[in-house]
Amino acid sequence: MTNIRVIKMGEKEITKAIEENQKDSFQDFVRRLFKNKAALAGFTIIMILIIVAIFAPLIAPYEYDAQNLKFFLRPPSKEHLLGTDEFGRDVFSRIVYGSRISLQIGFIAVGISLLIGTILGALAGYYGGVIDYVITGITDIALSFPTILLAIAFVAALGPSLVNVMIAVALVSWCGYCRLVRAEFLSLREQEFVEAAVVLGMDDKRIIFNHILPNSAAPIIVMTTLEFPKAIIVESTLSFLGIGVQPPTPSWGSILSSGKFFLYEAPWISIVPGFMIMIVVMGFNLFGDALRDVLDPRLKE
Repeated sequence: MTNIRVIKMGEKEITKAIEENQKDSFQDFVRRLFKNKAALAGFTIIMILIIVAIFAPLIAPYEYDAQNLKFFLRPPSKEHLLGTDEFGRDVFSRIVYGSRISLQIGFIAVGISLLIGTILGALAGYYGGVIDYVITGITDIALSFPTILLAIAFVAALGPSLVNVMIAVALVSWCGYCRLVRAEFLSLREQEFVEAAVVLGMDDKRIIFNHILPNSAAPIIVMTTLEFPKAIIVESTLSFLGIGVQPPTPSWGSILSSGKFFLYEAPWISIVPGFMIMIVVMGFNLFGDALRDVLDPRLKE
């Protein structure tokens, strides 16, 4: 009985030590991340975007589709901070509500592409052989087409709508994840801990999801952060071309497109959404680059 108690006490102490070590490692990671000025700037921009998108009805002074032709192409004023468009709609309100589209495209489209790319990359990297050959061939074919051109083809086939834009963005973004995960699995499957798991009789599913995939998380997280601005740019491009989010739903790309006909009379219609796209893309890129530097063990010092 005494030996059992000693063993139980030892297990508790080991578990407690592991938890404290993980807590210290996370705190050290956060401290090193936000010590980077680029990470702090990028994180601030991202948080502002999220807050604006969540509280859009409270921040926007008007409904995004409220028209008043009496205020046709009015310049910025106290009533309309960023002026009005060709239908008398408040540009500031439409910009605020447009942030929701950007976040929605980012989270859903990037999430779908992450899921597809991770599964295919894991299968190709772990099993190799014919499976690797087929998946790699499909990935190479998909990568041979320009991203925007492929997205346009998907939206043209599916029809212009918000849901179809998210599907199109996801279908043109999974290849990068697939290649990254495949490379990580090809390297990690030869490590000793994977060989030990095989010797212990663990099945492939447990080895893939419990052992190899967690050790591949760092580069996948960094790539996910960097894929957000790409998704926003693709959506804005499709909306600018008129095959993305359809009116009256506000999208920064569609607002930019509608303002191109009034660049001399009302330049604010195009300047503001273009500036917002630039700032948000820069914020995600700054945070993603800083995250990559912090997670790289070679740059830890």
